[in-house]
Amino acid sequence: MGGSDTVDLTSPVKGVSFQRTKAMREPSVDAPATHYQSVKPFKGRIAGRSAADALRLASSKIPGSGYQNITALTDYSTQYAIEVMWDNQPLWLLFDSGSSDTWAVKSNFTCTSQFGSHTQAESACAWGPHFVDDFRYGENPNLHFSVTFGSGETAGGPLGRSDITVSGITVREQLCGLANTTYWLGNNVTNGILGLGYPALTSAYTGPMGDERDGFHQDYQPFFSSMISQGLIEPYFAVAIERGSSSGMIGWGGLPPVEWSVSSTAYTDILIANIVGHEASAYNYAYYTIVVDGFQYGQTTNLDKYLYIVDTGTTLMYLPPSEYTGNPKERSGWYFFAKKNGNRTELAEAIANSFEPRGAYLFQYGSYFAPCDAVAPRIAVIIDGARFWINPTDLIYKDLVDAPSGMCMLGISTGGYGPYILGSVFLQNVLAVFDVGAAQMRFYSRE
Repeated sequence: MGGSDTVDLTSPVKGVSFQRTKAMREPSVDAPATHYQSVKPFKGRIAGRSAADALRLASSKIPGSGYQNITALTDYSTQYAIEVMWDNQPLWLLFDSGSSDTWAVKSNFTCTSQFGSHTQAESACAWGPHFVDDFRYGENPNLHFSVTFGSGETAGGPLGRSDITVSGITVREQLCGLANTTYWLGNNVTNGILGLGYPALTSAYTGPMGDERDGFHQDYQPFFSSMISQGLIEPYFAVAIERGSSSGMIGWGGLPPVEWSVSSTAYTDILIANIVGHEASAYNYAYYTIVVDGFQYGQTTNLDKYLYIVDTGTTLMYLPPSEYTGNPKERSGWYFFAKKNGNRTELAEAIANSFEPRGAYLFQYGSYFAPCDAVAPRIAVIIDGARFWINPTDLIYKDLVDAPSGMCMLGISTGGYGPYILGSVFLQNVLAVFDVGAAQMRFYSRE
């Protein structure tokens, strides 16, 4: 499904590895969720936790990467949070499909400067008002966690077991972290992360804190896997982001109560991108990835297949770059062509040029801009043969204006070496189902 069998995974880009996932059961039957909840958007300095920034970090030493300037858009990125009960204490945690660890900030934590060179006031990390004192079922003396994000943010501390509840579903004795040392660019509301990734992508270590060598890494069962193994839900979750990143819904083991259509539906394999920006495995980022069959823009259809990360933490769609001359095989298994008969792709540039008036690439932003009253083309993302149309209003950001030119940012950018990214520009037009049990993603149109 979705062309995943055609993907060459043998030669990943430097800093990016890849793994197929194994289906544990047949795909679930999508039905209304009994348990669902709203997700709360936060805009601000959070691009460092997005797939785009992780790719920027991983490819920072590769000439010609399209991610160098993603930090210029930091203030215009959005991340989402949900309310959880941590041992009966309410907390807001960032909802993250790009990581696997669930952790919160411990009372009396230490806020450090970047690189940990000195201690700062707790307020400098801008965590929310609620902290966790301890684990209900005690600390594991042999394990700790340590994570580092593309922005340089860090968190680490002991692992132990607590009860974690979302939307009335309680996962008993979940192994989770309490960060006692952090460098963070917070929002004064959230107090940690709820990771929804796979067990192999957790960040637990048996060695002493500060020594996170690969040999010390130990997998454990993360939150969503525990929900499944404890028989609490069907093995999938579904996400719907509302237009303008104003809110959203997540359904646990079912579809949240949002409008959707069967006019376009797609079923495609889940592939995992593991993005590493440092030799230490503590610097891992892992994302749900699919094969996209192509794009339609206006009357033009491009059916070259590429790998795309599905990421709620990235705002734009990052597409194959405007130009590449050379042997495609030199770009590795990430950068491949379905047609196998060319050495040039112009998808990002071609779509930008199809705006009226046409868009222009502004290097200082790492994105395309066009007159704010430009007419956007009809754009469809093609997955498993189905077309998912992007609402034209999602393609021009009228609140992000380049002062010298007076132009507005477009919802697309160049994606360098790949993998490429389907951010909220795409996701707010679909209902996305992450069927972990079947190793499958499903999409339903919301047009």
